[in-house]
Amino acid sequence: MVDAAVSEGLAEGERLLASADWAAAADAFDSVLAIHDNPLGHDGLATAMWWLRDVDQAIAERTAAYAGFRRLGEEARAFRSALWLAREYAETVGNEPVSRGWLARAEGLASRLPDGVDGGWLAVTRGLLRADPAMARDDARTALAVARNCGDPDLEATALALLGLGTIAAGDVPEGMTLVDEAMVVVTAGELRDKVVFGDICCMVTRASEEACDTSRLGQWNKILLRFMQSTGHPALLEFCGTCCAEIFLASGDIAGAEDWLGKTLRELEQGGHRARCVHPAAKLAELRLLQGRVEEASRLLSGFDDRPDALRATAAVRLAAGDTAVAAALLHRRIHQVGEGLLIVPLLALLAEVELAQDVPFQALATAGRLDEVAAATRWPRAIASSHLTGGRVAAAVGNTALAQERLDAAIAIFGELNMPLEAAKARLALAEALRDSDREVAVHEAGVALAAFDEAGASGLADKAAALLRALGGPARTGPKALGLLSRREREVLALLAEAMTNAEIADRLFISAKTAEHHVSSILAKLQLRSRGEAAAFALRSSLME
Repeated sequence: MVDAAVSEGLAEGERLLASADWAAAADAFDSVLAIHDNPLGHDGLATAMWWLRDVDQAIAERTAAYAGFRRLGEEARAFRSALWLAREYAETVGNEPVSRGWLARAEGLASRLPDGVDGGWLAVTRGLLRADPAMARDDARTALAVARNCGDPDLEATALALLGLGTIAAGDVPEGMTLVDEAMVVVTAGELRDKVVFGDICCMVTRASEEACDTSRLGQWNKILLRFMQSTGHPALLEFCGTCCAEIFLASGDIAGAEDWLGKTLRELEQGGHRARCVHPAAKLAELRLLQGRVEEASRLLSGFDDRPDALRATAAVRLAAGDTAVAAALLHRRIHQVGEGLLIVPLLALLAEVELAQDVPFQALATAGRLDEVAAATRWPRAIASSHLTGGRVAAAVGNTALAQERLDAAIAIFGELNMPLEAAKARLALAEALRDSDREVAVHEAGVALAAFDEAGASGLADKAAALLRALGGPARTGPKALGLLSRREREVLALLAEAMTNAEIADRLFISAKTAEHHVSSILAKLQLRSRGEAAAFALRSSLME
């Protein structure tokens, strides 16, 4: 009778895990453990609690599962538990000695297992835990060979993504991104069995896109990813890594969605006392706040994270925005020294040139721009080339070479447009408007106006204000009431439509799956952009406009 109840409870728990009902699955496995101390119950409960983001209990349950599997002589299952614990202690808890201990335990168990897919997972886990992705390529190749020999799509996708990361780190960006793209095809074609692998691959694609200075790639994959999650009925597949989830939203131009995810992830890390799995959300949220012109808030977000390597660029950008250029330059030089050469240096050099221009040392900026040109020429990667043109154009304008500035900024606008990076293209347009303000006012007004519309559409309020100020100085058209409707972001237009239905902020938040605070922020932004005084005026405006058609 007990055995039947345990079997039924385990089957129910697995069914609920498959349907992503994490809380109900946890209850089912708890019920099993109340009857019998079964390692499969602990194992299932660990999975459910991990998705519920209770990492400490997930680790405790997986450890109990490991011990139970060892007692029963089920070494293959004990091996997989040990591998999971090795990764979780490294990536979430940040306890490297314990992680290494669990990895060694897994290696010991693997030596007693038959050749097969377990050896591939051991190799790929070794690679994932290495500090330098380039050093993980041999591990990834081993895992890939095993995966293809055994027909394991989960292992194949993970190995492909890891090999892609390592190949990019080694300098072969096109080949690396092709491998990453192949991993994404395995994911979105529905070949995977384990939902966690989906998140792992998306995380690695995000990292690869950043390291290749090719964040537009996320935008290109975004619709396919979201369609896949909707079709599988698992919209929370990226929730275990909120920073990567935010990157997906940012790539699609949904700054509000990214803001929600980053804030939520930051709160959970603070409550749980754990570390971020990849780039810390505080650094990403600070960069977003800078786009919104909220410098003091960005500075507060980075407090305590200033010296983290992944936060140094954001900290330098905050220092630049605050006028503390000496510290900004020092931070960037430190990070450049850490990174060495390669594509990761591109955004650092671009920001350093901005700092040097702000310090009024244009010839230092000229040298930095030259170094960026060298990286772009060596890698021949479009994103790096576009960034080098933008930086080179800004510096040429600063030293009085307007013709060269226009040539290079035009090139930057064209490449960013081809890469579907409207925000970066708008930055280049604003730089062009500034370069031409004295020599060709008509073109400057046009470029500033196009940039302003793009910044407003993206919700980049700080840059929008800068473009609007330049337009006013040039005597161009300012933002006006009804005409400003086109300046609202997609999310703001959605909120405006709901205001027309007389919804409260709480009701808007529920409808759009955002926080009430974010809904309030959108309403305030709408009123400011449309130059309206109240929610009632906004509702009336919406009803008069074509928005409701």
